Amino acid sequence: MLGLKQSDLASKAMITRSVLLGLEQPGRKHPDQLALFQLRDALIRDGLTFVDATEAAGEGVRWAKPSGKVWVDCLKDARAMLGYSLDELSEKSGVGRYVIARLEKTDRKRINEEAARRLRDVLFDNGVVILAEEADIGAGVRLRSRVRPAK
Repeated sequence: MLGLKQSDLASKAMITRSVLLGLEQPGRKHPDQLALFQLRDALIRDGLTFVDATEAAGEGVRWAKPSGKVWVDCLKDARAMLGYSLDELSEKSGVGRYVIARLEKTDRKRINEEAARRLRDVLFDNGVVILAEEADIGAGVRLRSRVRPAK
C-alpha cells in the first residue's frame, strides 16, 4: 500500500532485506518476533493501521486517516493480498491486464466502472473485501473470512 521496494521497507523497519524476505515466506515456522514488531511499527509510522480479525471477517490493513482515496485505489492492494499477478487476475475476471494496470494507477484520467466492479467482485469471490474510506479512517483491504490456523 505504501508503494515501497522491499529494500526501502526493510530499511524503515531497521531489518535486513533477507530478514524481510524470510518474514514474507508462507511456510516459515517461527518468525522473528522482534523483526515483526519493527516491521509493524514502521508500517504504522507511515500511516497504516491493522484491522483485527473478527468472528465475521478476517484481518486486514487500511490507511489510519482518511486521504480522499476511493475504493478503486485499493484494487492493487487487494490483488497483492491474494498474491495474484496481473495475468492471473485478468484470467479470473475477463478484464484485460492493461485495463487492470490502468485502473491500479493513481494518476488515471477516468475509471472504467464496469471493469472495476467486475474486478471487485472477483476479488471478493476469492476472499478479499475492499474497505471504503470512512469519516475517521482511510480505505483498505481485508480478508473476507477469518483464516483458520493449520493444525
